[in-house]
Amino acid sequence: MDPFAIAILVFIAAAAIYVFYKIWYTKRNGIETEAIITRIEEESNVDANITYHYFVQYAKNGKTVEATLSNPGFGKGLVVGARITIKYLEEKPNVAVWVKESVR
Repeated sequence: MDPFAIAILVFIAAAAIYVFYKIWYTKRNGIETEAIITRIEEESNVDANITYHYFVQYAKNGKTVEATLSNPGFGKGLVVGARITIKYLEEKPNVAVWVKESVR
């Protein structure tokens, strides 16, 4: 196998491991709160793959914070206006992890 191809595969694997680690770390150590999905943006590339970006708002210290969900795939079927439970890290409040749908 080509050494360049191996290097690319190693890089992709390392990036995937890092993303899953950050999600796991936030779920384990993050601050849990309720949020509302405020918008969903759709992005497509030249291969016709569609990526959805989910944005939520939640209250932190009396202020409204907007965050991007880093793992929206775990919350299939989420719609604008849905109440969900998220976790975020104090040092990065604009990046959230979906935990579950909130019941109300």
